[in-house]
Amino acid sequence: MSTARLMVAGVEPSPVLDLVAGALLAGFGEQRPVRPILLGLDLSLWRLVYNVSARSPRVLDPVLFAGDVAKELCDAWAQKMDLALFIAVPPFVERWEGVSGSRPCDVAVAVDAPVVLVVDARERGASAAAALMGSRVMAKRAEIGGVIVVGADESPAAVELMEALRRDVGLPLLGRVPPQLSEQFVRQHASSAGKARTISPGSKRSASESLCQEAAGYLDLHEIEAIARRCGYVPSAPRRLLTCPSQGGRVSVAVAWGPPLQPLGLENIDVLQAMGVELVPLNLAKDRELPSNVDGVFLAGQIDEREIDAFAANKALQEELRAAISDGLPAVAMGGGALLLLQRLADSRGRAYDLVGVLPAEAELIETYDRPLYVRGTATRQNPFDEGSHVLYELFDLEFSLLEQGSFAYQVSASAEPHDPPQAEGFVVKRCLATTLSLSFATSPQLATRFLSVMRFLQGR
Repeated sequence: MSTARLMVAGVEPSPVLDLVAGALLAGFGEQRPVRPILLGLDLSLWRLVYNVSARSPRVLDPVLFAGDVAKELCDAWAQKMDLALFIAVPPFVERWEGVSGSRPCDVAVAVDAPVVLVVDARERGASAAAALMGSRVMAKRAEIGGVIVVGADESPAAVELMEALRRDVGLPLLGRVPPQLSEQFVRQHASSAGKARTISPGSKRSASESLCQEAAGYLDLHEIEAIARRCGYVPSAPRRLLTCPSQGGRVSVAVAWGPPLQPLGLENIDVLQAMGVELVPLNLAKDRELPSNVDGVFLAGQIDEREIDAFAANKALQEELRAAISDGLPAVAMGGGALLLLQRLADSRGRAYDLVGVLPAEAELIETYDRPLYVRGTATRQNPFDEGSHVLYELFDLEFSLLEQGSFAYQVSASAEPHDPPQAEGFVVKRCLATTLSLSFATSPQLATRFLSVMRFLQGR
């Protein structure tokens, strides 16, 4: 992997990391190919990055991806890019969910990426410099190219901090974002959490995105880019996952997008593309019918409950999906995609929607999580595509009401305690696998392979 690489990470947990990440993407602009790669998943940060970046972000989840799989994904994501920008969700020296090797400082070494550290200086003094120095000691082999200070004002504490950075830390200052801008961003970003632009890349920027654009003017982008190009050469990872099978004819899959789905888990799309699948976009809000001659349907992503009415009003497409799945069209629906197939869904504000109705259940959306909750799921014998046991994750809390007993897709162990029985999760309807949990084709490639095999088998009938 010879693409220029850079990691931006916070010294401590702070929302100002989001501002700096957005500022870097806004500053590098739409004309320069930059691939944002989040290390860990935080929904508010992901939404901001998705909106600001000209290229859709990917998520390197240490719980899901490790070893050769992680290397292969990073290598593929960086291809044809000028820069791979790694954005660390956990602080620089902290693990993601306790996973060994998941500290941003360790990942930076693994991909040989120089690091820019972000210091939150709002109402802080020398203690912020001490945290930075401690991070340098604990990071050991990681190359730290410089530091960006956010929120330092003219107070004695801020003056002490800047003096300590110059006197004791010895790292280049790559930017100093003023406190007025950072405080406004923190307020705006918190209030806009949950919003995502999914249709028009040219739509008007939100207040948070405009503040990122303004903050870019306070960064030394020329020097930051020079630091990114100091990265070393990393040998290309062998392609085992992202490979195209030589046998079989062309298979096309309708891929749902647009409100109310936000396109998380895009490595699933990468895997399908690598397998030679033709991906046909299906706009959930505007299309009135399925694309002609598709062999399957893929519905996945995070649901934006503020946009459910856009799909709920599209009764023609709902009827098309209901009929196609009932007739046995192969389908995989995960996360928010599975919710769209319910009989009825009530959002957290109490508004209820009649939806596709192919699953024998209705649900109420209680809460959306900023970060995933992980469980281990074992595919049932009724599962049409998946097999074995692997990690899945959820991003919302639901209260289900089963309308009739059906076939379940997984047995899920929500606890490590041996006396806690596994819980049934997900639905199987004909050749449709639907689960409100999310899983990755990258960690369960047999799911994608069997999905493809079933579609090819039906082509031959």
